[in-house]
Amino acid sequence: MNSGQKVYFQVVEYIKELVKTGQVEVGGRLPSERELMERLGLSRNSIREALRTLENMGIIESRQGKGNYLANNMGRSLSGVFSTLLLMKETSYLEVSQLRHAMEMQAFYMAADQIGPGEKQEFEEIIGRMRHPDAQEKNRADHQFHQMLIRCSGNRLLQVVMDALSEVCREEIAMMRADSARDDEEKWRKLHEKIYHCLAARDLKNGMKAIMEHYAWVDRGLREIGESGRNG
Repeated sequence: MNSGQKVYFQVVEYIKELVKTGQVEVGGRLPSERELMERLGLSRNSIREALRTLENMGIIESRQGKGNYLANNMGRSLSGVFSTLLLMKETSYLEVSQLRHAMEMQAFYMAADQIGPGEKQEFEEIIGRMRHPDAQEKNRADHQFHQMLIRCSGNRLLQVVMDALSEVCREEIAMMRADSARDDEEKWRKLHEKIYHCLAARDLKNGMKAIMEHYAWVDRGLREIGESGRNG
């Protein structure tokens, strides 16, 4: 382990101790650079390098003139990892979609036990916007629908990973939907309605089936985009 790594781990361990002892929570201000230097016996440059690394990872947030705060932006960091894997061709949009599929199946199962009136109202508002004539508004509604499904599971780790996955394939799915026929567009909307209605009714069997249909539609479109890219 080089000296830079040692400094980084020292700072991370110190922040973990602050969280464990209740001295800092998410959104809370961290000790200043000077305080960290004094408590850890490290140079200003070493502290700054470690803090920059933590900010890039989404663990802290630097606010101009105010200091550093403990953050929960790990989804942004994960999104960067998935984007890099796609760029390096170590994965594909189809594989990202398959992972999202598996996560949504689990989230649906968990959400069926927890969904309440407030969440149902939000779902209905989102589905209403899927009928909007503007394509961008439809895409936003699509994105929010899947975020909402994961959020209803109550599992925060699922939310973080799903947000990252959704972000990296957002443009690809928007492109796929832009090329789809009107009949496909109607099917897309009805599948989302079916997923929601099954969730509200706690109908696990048909809800899982609707999610499978939805991702079969998505995966078919992603394969077509991949084929056109190879032939273009």
